[in-house]
Amino acid sequence: MRHTRTLCLIFVSGLAAMAAGDDPFLGKWKLNNSKSDFTGETFKLEDAGNGRIRYSGGGQSYWFTTDGVEHPGLFDRMVTVRQPDSKTHHVEYRIKGRLVSTCIARLADGDRTLTRKCKYTRPDGSTGEETIVDQRVGDGSGFLGTWKTKKDEDTSDEHFDIAANGADGWVMTSSEFKATCALKLDGKDYPASGPNVPPGLALSAMRSGDRTVQLTEKIKGKATYTMTYALSDDGRTLTITGWVPGVNEKTKSVYDKQ
Repeated sequence: MRHTRTLCLIFVSGLAAMAAGDDPFLGKWKLNNSKSDFTGETFKLEDAGNGRIRYSGGGQSYWFTTDGVEHPGLFDRMVTVRQPDSKTHHVEYRIKGRLVSTCIARLADGDRTLTRKCKYTRPDGSTGEETIVDQRVGDGSGFLGTWKTKKDEDTSDEHFDIAANGADGWVMTSSEFKATCALKLDGKDYPASGPNVPPGLALSAMRSGDRTVQLTEKIKGKATYTMTYALSDDGRTLTITGWVPGVNEKTKSVYDKQ
């Protein structure tokens, strides 16, 4: 029940730069939560039979049960869900046995609103909290139905550094996620690595303008997320617009140069 962007923040938080010393992308960047917008994404929860519930969203899907048994989730995560009452889900996400986040999801307003309060721990040991409010779209009962994010608040700090990688290349790094990817802006795929990075994840990037770069995230060759990086005229603001290919639900991350 996490956003598709959860994976992408590993790399949105790790943009890297081109080689020239005067490249305007070079420097340190910090997420500006007040200017960013992660609303508008939708997901569906359906009865999959035999006590299972299927999650579908952002072009991905998996199923889980609410009896506390662990099941494979998205992007190499394992998911455990417990339902203490008809209005509440307790959700845990693990990677290779390591707890990475917990969420308490509660129904309200006649089951028309779903609020998820999540806590997470990054690979560097830093922690954060996120509150997501979803609104029911159309019919449904209890947790089942289609949901659209109306509010997303994350007050934790998010940073990335931009460094050069030879001629027209980037080195993507994130100290918080301990993730890295060295690539060239030639449209080819380059592997990424890190404790939270799914196996087979690669990135490709190409210039799409003087101050814009198009980047695609792939898992085992399949495109899972696309981002456009647009730099302001004064070089102090970086706006990243992201979306799942084939899904018309865009989010916006705004970063300030430090």
